[in-house]
Amino acid sequence: MNSCIPTAMAAVLLLPAAVAAQPSAGPGASDVDEVIVIGRSVATGLAQIEVDREMLVDTATILKDIPGANVNANGPVTGIAQYRGMYGDRISVVIDHLGVVSGGPNAMDAPLSYVSPMITDSLSVTRGVASVSLAPESIGGHVSTTLSRGEFNPSGTSLSGFVGSRYSGNGNVSTTAGRLTLAGGLHKVSMLAELDDGDAIKTPKGEVRPSQLHRERMDLSYSFARDDSSVLLFVGRLDTDDTGTPALPMDIRYIDTSLAGAQASLDLTDKVSLDGRVAWNDVEHLMDNFGLRQSPMPAMQRQNLTTGTGGQVSVSAGIALRESTLKLGIDATTADHDATITNPNNAMFRVDNFVDVERDVSSIFAEWRMNSERGDMEFGVRAKRVEADSGEVGSAGMMGDMGANVALLADAFNASERSQAWNSVDAVFKYRLNVASGTEWRVELGSKTRAPSYQELYLWLPLQATGGLADGRSYIGGLGLDEERSNEITIGFGKDIGRFTISPQVFYRRVDGYIQGIPSTNMTANMVSQMMSGNPALQFANVDAEIYGADLAWKYELADAWYLDGIASYARGKRRDIDDDLYRLAPPNASIGLTWEGEGVSITTEVVAYARQDKVSVYNNEQQTLGYELLNAALFWSPLESLRLEARIDNLLDETYQDHVAGINRANGSDIPVGERLYGAERTLSAGIIWSF
Repeated sequence: MNSCIPTAMAAVLLLPAAVAAQPSAGPGASDVDEVIVIGRSVATGLAQIEVDREMLVDTATILKDIPGANVNANGPVTGIAQYRGMYGDRISVVIDHLGVVSGGPNAMDAPLSYVSPMITDSLSVTRGVASVSLAPESIGGHVSTTLSRGEFNPSGTSLSGFVGSRYSGNGNVSTTAGRLTLAGGLHKVSMLAELDDGDAIKTPKGEVRPSQLHRERMDLSYSFARDDSSVLLFVGRLDTDDTGTPALPMDIRYIDTSLAGAQASLDLTDKVSLDGRVAWNDVEHLMDNFGLRQSPMPAMQRQNLTTGTGGQVSVSAGIALRESTLKLGIDATTADHDATITNPNNAMFRVDNFVDVERDVSSIFAEWRMNSERGDMEFGVRAKRVEADSGEVGSAGMMGDMGANVALLADAFNASERSQAWNSVDAVFKYRLNVASGTEWRVELGSKTRAPSYQELYLWLPLQATGGLADGRSYIGGLGLDEERSNEITIGFGKDIGRFTISPQVFYRRVDGYIQGIPSTNMTANMVSQMMSGNPALQFANVDAEIYGADLAWKYELADAWYLDGIASYARGKRRDIDDDLYRLAPPNASIGLTWEGEGVSITTEVVAYARQDKVSVYNNEQQTLGYELLNAALFWSPLESLRLEARIDNLLDETYQDHVAGINRANGSDIPVGERLYGAERTLSAGIIWSF
């Protein structure tokens, strides 16, 4: 870190900025100590943020305010969750306890893009090892979000909701959202809508082009609830149009998604309860490399039409035992994918990249929890089977050596055994102890697995369709991939010392079969990759890795209306089989905020600091980044109970910086040269107004 730190740290004690009101720790966290971190609720077992009070467009950005978490950003609304050095498919992300099937092979519609901020109630991250009951595949962590669908009204039928708008001067980014809820004591109908729109984002080095955005998110739901049962039915839409993804080889022209789902719970007796969930979504996604960015020559123009369809169903039973509970469950998910690449100037050109790809997961689990005044104990086991398959692929319209080599790759893929299956067992043990001194100790052990993604298996042609890796390299899949297994230990404690509260954790993950790219030995694939990108291909393969580190949250109450709080995170990822580092891990980082809360007003300053990242992956040609510090400021003011005014300024000192996990520019025509890491936004002023009724 550079010499700006003392100046910024001094400024944070003088300049106010807004934070959200302090939320509760949320479901499942009532038995743990919590600390408030820059307006967020962080406990030894859970970290939660009130999303609708955050002035941002990409909900994934909120992860930067949670200890151990971060976001891999490839565009303005394409953030990919990262937690303690793992990211992408290794982290489960659910919306109201239900997952979504992405339609894009490069995660342009990453799960968190489905929860537009102003209509989303909360986002929580399970600190440490995720319980087996939370998701079938959560080797890297678990993120849970809930939409803001309003409350029941036991006193009678009422109409409630909100309407609000936010505007950011950098890129003319605007957000307009609203909710309308008609509710009584038993029934509730809620409608949600949000529109996000913006132009190119400016940095101290110039404009990032393309970085415009346009997204529409809608949701209609019906809920029923009484003491012994509840039901939620919903349908929704996500329409994203003409949105830039400069760290990827193509941009979003449209993502049209339909969603539907249902949840129900029933107390059969005072000791036995049932929960059931079902969800479905269908995605059609078009991307290209010429509509939003500087177009290449006509022969090199490409567009990719992809689809994703899937669903999930789960049933679980909770059984109350003597001083403990037992939860038993069964679930299944299915996902189908197709992708076809064409050239709008050549009707003969066609690449069937993914054809009739299927990936299905079925599993059962048992989880036992014991609760007492001294502490809690949890033991869970999940057995699962993952099956994957692909149809035959092909290409047309390629001439010469390129066409011949691509045909060889397609023939070899079609002749191979494409039907794959993995059987595994996950196990999690957690123990929480409250000692007489008031300290809460937590020890967690986990052995969890993840089967390969469909991109890692079935990418037969060297391309950058890699689930959002965004390293600029061309990859091919590995049909012989084993699953990843992570054996993890987390140790932490929570402690109140007068006005001071702290919640640190240390962790170690030993990952056998970690899937990443290694130099390909397929000479045909390497020749094709050299002709297309100038570099040989990388092939997805199993290696051995380890990730370790520590993160913490803390708070110090200076006076009744004043407090300091902050977080700090460190994660180190290395290969165990060779001397190399893992790709795209966030460097050590920390933030500190000073908050003043008065009657109807909240003011805070925040300093965010990132260290230099020089532990980079050789095989990914990963660039090092320098450390930096940012000063942010904002204000929340409620002159009336129903009215909230917001103002925020980010990067107050107009620092020039590069976020290590932001990606490398791939788009010609930008002020940021191709091959250079994207720069962070310049000084940005935002304002908003929200009226509730």
